[in-house]
Amino acid sequence: MTETSTEARIDQLQAGGIIDLHFDLPMDLYAKRERENVLGTEFLPELEAGNIGVVGVAIYIEDRYLPDAGLRVALDQIARLYAETQACPQCAICKSYRDIENALKEDKIALVITMEGAEPLGTDLNLLRAFYELGVRSIGLTHARSNEAAHGGIFASSGSSREGLTGFGRDLVRECEALGVIIDLAHINPAGFNDILSATTKPPIVSHTNVRRYYDIERNISDDQIKMIGERRGVIGVNSVLVSPKEEASTLDRYVDHIEHIANLIGIDGVGIGFDFFEFIYSQWPESAKKQLAEKLTTPHFIPDLRNHSQARNLTRKLIERGFSDEQIEKILRRNWLRIFQEWL
Repeated sequence: MTETSTEARIDQLQAGGIIDLHFDLPMDLYAKRERENVLGTEFLPELEAGNIGVVGVAIYIEDRYLPDAGLRVALDQIARLYAETQACPQCAICKSYRDIENALKEDKIALVITMEGAEPLGTDLNLLRAFYELGVRSIGLTHARSNEAAHGGIFASSGSSREGLTGFGRDLVRECEALGVIIDLAHINPAGFNDILSATTKPPIVSHTNVRRYYDIERNISDDQIKMIGERRGVIGVNSVLVSPKEEASTLDRYVDHIEHIANLIGIDGVGIGFDFFEFIYSQWPESAKKQLAEKLTTPHFIPDLRNHSQARNLTRKLIERGFSDEQIEKILRRNWLRIFQEWL
């Protein structure tokens, strides 16, 4: 295949829009809240260059705001997201599958609000309804830490809490499923993972993770867990930041190895994208904050040719080189996530 025909094939495969189910956009918009049109000037060019169609934009509360300011900061992040979207008509906050379909038809980028860690809810189940009305459509109960709902998987091969969901966590999961808030198993510890699956019936998701075969930490997902997601017709989004503990092995080929491993275990219908692009935040941090992250969690290794949304074409090209069919690539890039949206939203 010539280079020209490969590029034309990439254009065709990406024409329907790539879906990335995890991006820490609200956190950055909140940090830059004194400025205007950050979404349009800093992020839109990259999103458009990469043919991104849908983005899961995650509310995340940094440790420094907890416990007292978690709810306020979460609401402020959502407020900034609405203000920034209003100033950027190329993007639209979507609350239903129909909203997403309409945005894609209008060549807009659909933003689906998600929550990474249930800290903003405290132990108040009524707040879930409030966040639902504001547009939150997916919740992962934890990040790496523990909270009132559950315990996070740690960035080591063992040592996470052996406790599962709390009573509040079980109530939260049941209410999410009843409301139509997608339950995301990213970051949860193994016991919590099992508890969520036993308490739900709809297809579960893992918005952004990697397989433990290539990066053996409890924050990532084991073969048994992958199979459990597959049995329930769920989808696993592959993360670009934790493809390897070694910088030299953090490559686009290794990223596709993660995709291939999941597909080999549960079929192509079970794998999607959750890039978790983080370098734009990491690069703004002082060295002390980077050192603290390394000590507390890990040092992220960014893939040289997959550092932000504008480089998404490189992934599509690599999938072609690795022998994936057009139908398989379209499922990875968008169709599998669209099925989840259709069933949940």
